[in-house]
Amino acid sequence: MSEDFKLELFARLDKLPMNQAVAEALQVLERIRTEGSPEEANQAAKHAVELLWLNSERMRDSKSLKNAASQLATAYTIANEVLDDKEMAKKSILQAAEYLIQAANEYLIWEDVDSGTGMLTTASLLKFLADDYDLSLIESKKGTINFGRSILGADQMIEIPELLVQSINKVDPNMLNKAKQRCLSLLPRVKDAAEFMELINKSLMHVEQRLSKSIEFPDIKSIVEIPKDLVLGQEFMAKFKLKNIGEGNAKDVSYSIDIPTELRVIGTTKDSVAEMKPGDEVEKNLELTLPEAETATDQEYKIHISLSFKDIVGNMQTQTLGPFSVVAGTVSKAEETEKAINTHNEALSALSSRIAGITLPNVFQPFINGMTDLASDILTKCKTYRETEEYKLIPALLKVFEDLISKTNETMPDAIANYESEKQQFDDLKETLNTLAKKVDDLDQYTKKIQDIAQLINETELTEEGQILIKRAIQELNDASESLTEAVSQVKELTEEKS
Repeated sequence: MSEDFKLELFARLDKLPMNQAVAEALQVLERIRTEGSPEEANQAAKHAVELLWLNSERMRDSKSLKNAASQLATAYTIANEVLDDKEMAKKSILQAAEYLIQAANEYLIWEDVDSGTGMLTTASLLKFLADDYDLSLIESKKGTINFGRSILGADQMIEIPELLVQSINKVDPNMLNKAKQRCLSLLPRVKDAAEFMELINKSLMHVEQRLSKSIEFPDIKSIVEIPKDLVLGQEFMAKFKLKNIGEGNAKDVSYSIDIPTELRVIGTTKDSVAEMKPGDEVEKNLELTLPEAETATDQEYKIHISLSFKDIVGNMQTQTLGPFSVVAGTVSKAEETEKAINTHNEALSALSSRIAGITLPNVFQPFINGMTDLASDILTKCKTYRETEEYKLIPALLKVFEDLISKTNETMPDAIANYESEKQQFDDLKETLNTLAKKVDDLDQYTKKIQDIAQLINETELTEEGQILIKRAIQELNDASESLTEAVSQVKELTEEKS
């Protein structure tokens, strides 16, 4: 939306009759909230709130107080939900409540008790949105209203704000529920209050949220102790404990421990207690017997606890705790894991013996030491988990151990063979280098002798053909020396690389 268009739009709204301008401003706001940017929506919202306030003042001047309040109620919603302007929202809703109080006074003067009490109750509930719980006006009007003439229950209606305030002060959800029921049944029947029901419902929700922060609710958790190392056919004791870890009391607490039919149980599986205060516990121990291995269809059984209680509000809470697993084997986990650990320990000993029978190069020693230390640490951890009955952790560790031993057995012979092969190549290169180096030394000595001879020849008178032959021989000898020197250099580089 361009700036020129917005200016033109707001200028046009300012020229319209007030009611029409407000209606179109609200339509523009809805469209901009859908299609425009947040900044444009804020600008349209501010303009709509300004027009609503102007229209409410015009309606107040014309003694149309309820309609004036309605305009400000809309301004409150826009300021609160679109602009997030808490001060403007509070100002709008308190002024709307004030107009409703003035309207109520007129209704009461006209002896329209139902409408008067409806306006007073609505005004108080609107104030609650701004956390204003002043009930002095309601109290002052009680003596002036002839409740006997009311066919809508004005006496019950005017008590709604008091019930809400008491529900907060006394942290009593029952009073809140009573006030809500009266709001839902009485206020919609008052023609001048029904249009404010949306805000009244928000007011009730606001009070409920404030109340919920003050209510201390119970929270019951379970602590179950079942032996971990069980064998089919075995008898064992299972301990079940319920504890209220919440901040409120739980009443009429009842629970049932649901045991699978395959397990034989001695003792009652159901119980109840009148009340569990915060920190209170109830405990039940049951003697259970697992089926024999010949008749068992499974080795894991699930136990649940069905629980119900009333919270401080009086609502019945039901929940299922669990499942808690009973796992049984055909043999003891302790015996099974001890056997497995011993078997793996024997595998480590066998590998250690094999390594001890091989003459290992020094380069392999750190690897061998690290591998054997790691394998020993794994078995030590397995023994610790066996002692603490943490059997589920042992199989994974033993699998790591097996992989470690297997890889070592597979790779060690090849590594040693490769090392020996490389070492032999290295020794051969060193021998070749030594041989070449000796040849170079011999060649150097021979070259010096040739050069001495060449010098002697140069000093001797030779034919021209003899001089050419001597020079050619010296050149070939120098070329051979350079070629041999280059070969020695290459062998040195290769030897250093192998080192």
